[in-house]
Amino acid sequence: MRPRLISGAAVYAVAAALALAVVGVLLAALGYNVPRAMLTLLATSFRSAFGFQETIKKMVPLLFATYAFTIPFTIRLFNIGAVGQMTIGGTAAAAAALSLALVGARLPAVVMVPLLLAIGAAAGGLLALAAGWLRARHDVNPIISTIMLNFVAGLLINFVATAPGFKDPMEGHPITIPLPASALLGYVAGIPVSILAAAATVAFVAVLLNRTARGYEIRAVGYNPTAAETYGIDFRGTLELAFFAAGAIAGLGGALEIMNVHGRLIDGFTSTSGAQYGIFGILTALVVAGNPLAVPVSAFFMSVLLVGADSLQRTMRVPVEIVFLTQALVVAFVVTIRQVVASRQAAAGGAAATPAAGGR
Repeated sequence: MRPRLISGAAVYAVAAALALAVVGVLLAALGYNVPRAMLTLLATSFRSAFGFQETIKKMVPLLFATYAFTIPFTIRLFNIGAVGQMTIGGTAAAAAALSLALVGARLPAVVMVPLLLAIGAAAGGLLALAAGWLRARHDVNPIISTIMLNFVAGLLINFVATAPGFKDPMEGHPITIPLPASALLGYVAGIPVSILAAAATVAFVAVLLNRTARGYEIRAVGYNPTAAETYGIDFRGTLELAFFAAGAIAGLGGALEIMNVHGRLIDGFTSTSGAQYGIFGILTALVVAGNPLAVPVSAFFMSVLLVGADSLQRTMRVPVEIVFLTQALVVAFVVTIRQVVASRQAAAGGAAATPAAGGR
């Protein structure tokens, strides 16, 4: 186990170093101070309490978006709809909270918070389940269906955020009035309470995929769907479960973002630093090849880059797209190096087996 961990860490270290080297050359060509830019990019999260708090604030929704891609990826399918599932989760939670407030229902926080989180998770799960059902029953490519459902979620949040009784009359952008106080989550030392839900989600995914029969079925379908179905695993049901779980996690992340960070529904709350959490979630998952246990580490690293990108924009006028390029290069180099290493190991194994076979 230890050699494998060391080998895997080496792949990520080399990939990150190569990506930063390429970006460094580009920054130098554009006339920027490369050492200062690199220090700002990588160290802003750790220079102050505020920097670290902002990193955690970005990491939490990114982690949920990453798991929304990771679980279907286990069965070799792509969920491109994390942004839509987060959007509809946050929208459903906000609509429920504001509706209860409008009718005068004064639920205590101990009831309101779990209720809204459950509504958000259910909304995201059902949206993703629609894509899973279309793939399982009608062989519709989930890449297409999840992208199309993103537009549905985008139109829905615009409708809710501008609905009479919900819309903030002082705002021109689609934004609702604040949620009732009993629907809001707080901070501890500047860290959002939603970090607890993120930690629980990490544990849930690890147990689901590695310690339950359903998780075994999901992994079995991913390895070989034909063999899994031959041995009695319900392929359609397993696929639908994987998409529902992924969407529920994304919807939960959207509800938490609304309840803990924004305090109201805002069209575009699923974006940060100029890009959507859903897209970053795909990158974050690909960096670790969909390994659920490595997702928190990858999400934290990506969040460090996002915080560094914001600082680069403010202090050095470096376009945020430079950081997007860095993240894309990290993914490209990780995938390439991992494939090269796997090919060489396979070739070495084949070469070693040939003399042995000949000796018999």
